[in-house]
Amino acid sequence: MYQWIITGLFVCFLFCGSVFASDGIAIVKQVQGTVTVKRAGEALPVEQGDRLRAGDILITGGDGHIGVIFHDGSILSLGERSFLRVEDFVFKPIESEFKFNLDLKKGTALFESGKIGTLSPEDFTFTIPEGTIGIRGTKFLVEVR
Repeated sequence: MYQWIITGLFVCFLFCGSVFASDGIAIVKQVQGTVTVKRAGEALPVEQGDRLRAGDILITGGDGHIGVIFHDGSILSLGERSFLRVEDFVFKPIESEFKFNLDLKKGTALFESGKIGTLSPEDFTFTIPEGTIGIRGTKFLVEVR
């Protein structure tokens, strides 16, 4: 009898884990002021606890700030009047599949790399209008006017 309960719980955890894993690539931990996300041509207000997806565009207003934690533990903070696109994010350490690409068009970003920066730094790029920032397990601040 206990075997069936344990098996049922195990299957439930596997199913729930896959549901949560497919439920975005990052979570919004802090929002102040006006912050929107453009997704599939629609602009939506961002709130604490929201999940982000690859392809999302984050836009902060003149009073806007946002703090995000990606599933690999990377931390991103955007200041006011920022425009950033999350191009790609793949974090599958068991399969050794990694990809993390961010594109900052304008504004201020503070970034601290997570596991992708440690396990596969060559698979991370942070693009800015005048170049690209590569990481090797680091923290940086960049401002684009």
